[in-house]
Amino acid sequence: MRDYGRRLVIDVTFDRAVALTIEAFEREGLHIIGCVDVQAYARRRLRHDLRQYMLLQALPTQLTMDALQHDLDAGTILPVAVAIYELADGETAVVAGEPFAPLLADRGWQASAPELAIIAERESKQLAAALARLTRLAARPGFAAA
Repeated sequence: MRDYGRRLVIDVTFDRAVALTIEAFEREGLHIIGCVDVQAYARRRLRHDLRQYMLLQALPTQLTMDALQHDLDAGTILPVAVAIYELADGETAVVAGEPFAPLLADRGWQASAPELAIIAERESKQLAAALARLTRLAARPGFAAA
């Protein structure tokens, strides 16, 4: 399997996973700015049946403003993309893309944009905290899949 980001499998229904993901991200300062129901899109545009699949876009409000003050072009890599989809066994997968992923491994970029590299690291920590919170929320009694 390829590494598209940080992946969790949680034992809750798809709808509950979407709600818990939104709650966890919002509480950690990653605000949901977009949501695409890929299953409905596939049915409507492609006449294709697909498992439940949701794409979310999240932004860290203050870090976004900090990054844009340094470089307006950074807006293309600021949002965290999150894919949520149902698995065959009733569990749900949540995969979150790493913020600034294309640039974090580039030492040259880090040297040329140290302010943005610091922001990228802070956003990465925010994402880790949101996923840890999601794991805790999903493990609470009464929230497991039936």
